[in-house]
Amino acid sequence: MKTVHTAVTEIEAVTLQGLLEEAGIPVVLYPIMHAGLPEPVLPVERWDLLVPDGRAAEAAEFLSEYLESVEEAELR
Repeated sequence: MKTVHTAVTEIEAVTLQGLLEEAGIPVVLYPIMHAGLPEPVLPVERWDLLVPDGRAAEAAEFLSEYLESVEEAELR
């Protein structure tokens, strides 16, 4: 599995996960915890989106195009 994107919020992670899955690309969300805090209160610092190695280039291109279109829409 390869990381194709790191999301800073759970909402971003779940949204991108849904888009990838809708495109037929399997994805796993992997939460990265904040280091140095007691385990029961570890907040998630970011979310890595992992896809199979053989689909990483396709997923990265898909996400790049999607995120670029979102940025363009925000600028309008």
